Amino acid sequence: MWQPPHENSLKINVDGAWKPGDHGGWQALVGKNMVQYWRWKGGYQNVVFESDALQIVTALRNHSIDRSVLGPVVEDTKSLLTQITGEGFTRIRRTTNGVAHRLARFALHIGGSLYWFEEPPDFISDILYEDCNS
Repeated sequence: MWQPPHENSLKINVDGAWKPGDHGGWQALVGKNMVQYWRWKGGYQNVVFESDALQIVTALRNHSIDRSVLGPVVEDTKSLLTQITGEGFTRIRRTTNGVAHRLARFALHIGGSLYWFEEPPDFISDILYEDCNS
């Protein structure tokens, strides 16, 4: 079950999706400026990122330099995370990351970026309802 963040905290759930045979992919990405805006606008003191991708979370929490194929992306992300006050990345179960997972899968089919600030899209309403009422 998804847990809300602590007081004065912002929780961001992320996930990614790839098509077999495709060299690209879609993922939920949050830029440093957007996090700084959320912290300023909402008064958040702590930012927590959650993902069900064990290998990515492990790589981001590792203090050694990542020399894998994804190393440059991992190292850039680590650098951005040092500028954000918070717990960094934590691993959660897929069942508690349903909204981010469904959004990432949806992104495979739209071919562009979409943003929702007030009302969530209909296709995640059922998961949001479950998260908020369980």
